[in-house]
Amino acid sequence: MSGISGGISLEEYKKIKEISEVDIAAPISMIGYTGYEVLFDEVSVKDPGIYRLTKTTTDYDGNSSNKTTMEIYFSRGKYTNPDINTTEKYGIINFENRLSSYTRVLLAAIDPEEEARLVGLDKAVLPVEGHSYFSESDIIRSSSMNELGFKGISARETIFPILLSYHSFLNQKTDFKIEKLDIPFSNKEDIESSLSLIQKNEGEKYLKKVSSVDTKTFSYNSEESHKLLIASLSGIDIETGKKISNQNTVGFKSILQEKTGPLSYQLIDSPFPERWEKAYQVVPFEEETYHDDRDTYRKPQLTDPSLANNPRLNANFIGFYDPTKLNISKDPETELPMETYKIPTATLVLNKDDQPVNPPKVIKPTSNIYGYLMSPPTMLTTIEASEHILGNNPISAIRIKVKGVDELGDASQEKLEKVANEIESLTGHETTITLGSSPDPLLINIPKVGKHDSIGWIEQPWIKIGASIGIFKETKLGYSGIIACIILVSIIYVFSTNLVSFLSRKQEFAVLLAVGWKPKQLKNILMVESLLLGLIVSFVTLLIQIALNIIRENSLLISETLLLTFFVLLIYIIGPLGPARLINKIHPSQVMRTGEVSVSGKRMLKTKGLLSMVLNTVLGRLQRNLVSIIAIALPTTMLILFIYVTFRLNGVLYTSWLGQYVSMEVGAPHYIAVIISLIISILTTSEIMWQNIKERKNEIALLKAFGWKNKYIRLMVLIEGAIIGFLGGVVGGVISLGVIYFMYGPIPMKELWLPILTCLSPILVGIAGGWIPSGMAMKMEPIEGAKGIVSVKSNSSIDI
Repeated sequence: MSGISGGISLEEYKKIKEISEVDIAAPISMIGYTGYEVLFDEVSVKDPGIYRLTKTTTDYDGNSSNKTTMEIYFSRGKYTNPDINTTEKYGIINFENRLSSYTRVLLAAIDPEEEARLVGLDKAVLPVEGHSYFSESDIIRSSSMNELGFKGISARETIFPILLSYHSFLNQKTDFKIEKLDIPFSNKEDIESSLSLIQKNEGEKYLKKVSSVDTKTFSYNSEESHKLLIASLSGIDIETGKKISNQNTVGFKSILQEKTGPLSYQLIDSPFPERWEKAYQVVPFEEETYHDDRDTYRKPQLTDPSLANNPRLNANFIGFYDPTKLNISKDPETELPMETYKIPTATLVLNKDDQPVNPPKVIKPTSNIYGYLMSPPTMLTTIEASEHILGNNPISAIRIKVKGVDELGDASQEKLEKVANEIESLTGHETTITLGSSPDPLLINIPKVGKHDSIGWIEQPWIKIGASIGIFKETKLGYSGIIACIILVSIIYVFSTNLVSFLSRKQEFAVLLAVGWKPKQLKNILMVESLLLGLIVSFVTLLIQIALNIIRENSLLISETLLLTFFVLLIYIIGPLGPARLINKIHPSQVMRTGEVSVSGKRMLKTKGLLSMVLNTVLGRLQRNLVSIIAIALPTTMLILFIYVTFRLNGVLYTSWLGQYVSMEVGAPHYIAVIISLIISILTTSEIMWQNIKERKNEIALLKAFGWKNKYIRLMVLIEGAIIGFLGGVVGGVISLGVIYFMYGPIPMKELWLPILTCLSPILVGIAGGWIPSGMAMKMEPIEGAKGIVSVKSNSSIDI
């Protein structure tokens, strides 16, 4: 917006504010550049002689420095020639012992009330005694310069209030060097002789060649210079907020000579189209009149070619504001253009030879008002003052928030389009809906201009309208997916816990049935046990949420807290329903069995080694192991989907910052939730395998009796866990590939390796789930195999 100068009238602005659906309408007017003197320290120069004062201003843009040097010559001494200040003769001017520098700052205008609501500008005003925010009592008045006694000047002078930014937006250094030249100047004869010599040798040209005999230096950085500018204009020490005694302020009177100018771009071929699909080049402004030591990329926009017609400014300082304290959103979903308060972003990524800059360099604006980057405004006034200064149509843009638009979605989009259409019909101006937009990094070439060589290629975030709508829905789907995934995996965990409890107490339940208990009573035992455990977990969850709410200052609503607690309790109600139904299959006769109480596992394959033995174990209890497989498959599905979305956005949509944003979104909450789900899957797998080991204790004891070492027993169990994890990975991979195909279409072959590789991660989950059961299996003694040995028919190849 810093390149837009006017175009919207105050009457049109009032019409927009009157639209019922408009919540905030905050105008911004980029008025233009005005110049002021920054007064630095006073210096004491008393010794007779001729002096050289060199001022060097160095701008640092993050990549290189640009120096601007100016020299003046002045004299000190008892004897003064009447023509001593005649620059044409001697190149010597008058110097009043005060170091100073001329600077140009950008003046912008806002609606104080709306800006306070939009970004909290009123809250960012510093508490300086006697100064405050804009008020209705602020004076805004324009008068003709002729009326004020300045004949021949047709311009108007405007009196208006301003707020000054507390911070400088530049990285600049100003150095002063005072050198006493090696020229005789102590008496009248020396003075006359030296002046005659200077005049014969073309004045300043001769002085430039003369060496110095004494030097003093002074240096100021941009923050120091900015505070001195504030002190120069207002007579206030910004650090203490007090008036500066004997401060020679120059006031706020100035001339508005230049308005802000836009940049021109042209589309060019990208040197790296696989990363930056599109590239642009800044079109320099080529005109010899404006070629100096600055890079002229913008066309100068004079308020009027005649200095007599340039607006006169008489600003009334009312206070300071700190742009770092503004309430500016960092969320790309809702962020409006905020160049009023933020330094533009640019990163040098390629040099002029198209070679990568490693590491990339952050580029910042300089004091060059014709540069390809511009600093935000230093001074703010009211929108009414801009009309006095610029006349009709002073507003550059209006930032609008619509009532009831709190999130992305079809309803919000329809509401915004309705308001946009109404604005266009009322004013005829173009409207842009920024909700759902995202910064889109484009590659921009900064070419040679004038005497200055090409800088290279910078990456700048432009606004890509509506780009995040589709991705936003994907991330919302991701959030819904992980919530559903965690709930399902939790239900499966509670199910497996109750299943193990049921299997380990199967003989106990058979005894109770034999003495007259009804199946319904046994089911109630499981349900009540799970409900009691659920109440405990829900209570602990509620306490944790209350604690987090206190720490994070009400980050969750009461309704959200209660809903989360309810879901925890619901998990423990649903979990035991499956195992409870198995009670109907228990027969009282099972109480007569000894040893193994469960049905022997089926041998599906001919056993020829450890792997086939483990496969028989897994397949023989497939229904039970399916619980672990599903528990692993669900988070695996989400993991593959999230990784692929992240990869796809960084790959296929590499030219969009949106991809990085979504990657960040997926990376934090999504992946943490998947990890939690996988941890629950490990517990589920551990529960099921623990029960399997208990039911196979005779088999394991017999293997140890045959000479198997503990490390082979552990290896057998861990391989079993790995196979379960592998099957879970395959199931999760198939489901995720189906979802990806539905959302994005066929997967390119070059990207297929990522889902396949991710399918291997569940193997680690299975191994982790089998670690504790394998330790239990290692502790079994061979003597345990003597119980019921003749009735054992295991999943292995051992037949007795």
